[in-house]
Amino acid sequence: MFQTPMTWINKWDGPEDPMQYLRSLVARSMAIQDWVSKAESRQLLSETLYLSELFHPDTFLNALRQLTARSMSCSMDNLKFACNWRGSIQGAKHPIKIGGLQLEGCSFDGQRLSENQQDSPSVAAVPPCTVAWVNKDAKEIYNSDETISLPIYYSSDRDRIVTRLDVPCGGNQSQWQLCGAALFLASQ
Repeated sequence: MFQTPMTWINKWDGPEDPMQYLRSLVARSMAIQDWVSKAESRQLLSETLYLSELFHPDTFLNALRQLTARSMSCSMDNLKFACNWRGSIQGAKHPIKIGGLQLEGCSFDGQRLSENQQDSPSVAAVPPCTVAWVNKDAKEIYNSDETISLPIYYSSDRDRIVTRLDVPCGGNQSQWQLCGAALFLASQ
């Protein structure tokens, strides 16, 4: 069986199958060209972004954190990651809308989590959400007992986390932990 060479994996931890690795590499390279042209025309942060198009989406989110800290003249330690599924984030200097997330273990309609039904797909797309780095003293968007912090994994393998998002769940966080609720980047 063929395996992706370790020298490639050391550059980007993509699929183990060499053909899938190359397909993903080409897809991401083409997507990044689109990101560059949007950035040059100052349109990048105003459109829905798909983190799965990046080689290192966590690095992008950290760069957004640095940009926000610089804009707010504060330390990065004074910022927290905020998420709103219903609209904008008050006081955010550089909000972005992210799409292409998938949810496993339950369903989400943009308002709150719900249990899967027998005919529900095991993995389903969720609506885009707005995220931003805000002052850590900023008012919470959601009541903490009404949300659960779900990880966004790079893939359904659940081996690496990109970040976490607060998702409205209507309370009873342990129910959603028991069902294994988690978000993933859509596969390329």
